[in-house]
Amino acid sequence: MNRYTLITGASSGIGEAFSAYYASQKENLVLVARSKEKLQKMKAEYQKKFKIDVKILNFDLTQESAPQEIFQAIQGDGLLIDRLINCAGFATSGNVYDTDFSLQHTQIMLNVTSLFDLTKLFLDGMIKRNHGQIINIASSSAYHPIPTMAVYAATKAFVLSFTEALSLECRDKNVQVLAFSPGATDTNFFSASGGVAYGNLRTPEGVVQASVKALKQNKISKIDGFNNYFTSSILPRLLTRNRMANLVYGIMKRQLKQ
Repeated sequence: MNRYTLITGASSGIGEAFSAYYASQKENLVLVARSKEKLQKMKAEYQKKFKIDVKILNFDLTQESAPQEIFQAIQGDGLLIDRLINCAGFATSGNVYDTDFSLQHTQIMLNVTSLFDLTKLFLDGMIKRNHGQIINIASSSAYHPIPTMAVYAATKAFVLSFTEALSLECRDKNVQVLAFSPGATDTNFFSASGGVAYGNLRTPEGVVQASVKALKQNKISKIDGFNNYFTSSILPRLLTRNRMANLVYGIMKRQLKQ
């Protein structure tokens, strides 16, 4: 009964969809987000509907101390994290030289540093118990540079590379590690980042189902959807890096003008 699934960014978007899915699977949850009121509503709903235990932790993961404080709180409660899902993240849009320094630094802290810290902190227990799962949400943006979203794409490239390598390191330890790369998804991501959505949007629930399927197939990484797979994985292999970067830059400039 003290085994839990920990989800960051749990109060909205893909993180909320993961929370709802694993609650429906009768998994005890630790939900982490800044939105305390939303987490409290989710806790009350899931505990009543699914008869599970839900812990909520109200933390800002852009703060360097947050991962350690989360880990210590969970250790203090004697909980075992059998599944970690790192969903928290955000993007900025605009040229690097036009975008606020602190905002971009905060983006790196959340998308890269906190993800690594939480992964490392909870991985050690999984290795000792010879059991666990980690899902790190990367992005189809991880596979090539994106001018006007340079920092975001670079942070997701870190998530992808780190997670794929870690997955292979853990393969003989009975710990599954997956880098899942959604494309444009119907969340508040674009309004929050100032970016522009294009193409058909996936639902957060569809992303979760595809992630679960990829885990069952023992994938180390997965791009969500064939169109995203082609533009993010196949096309960069056919074009030079220079041509790919210029192609993406042209698309982004046209979208921003609309």
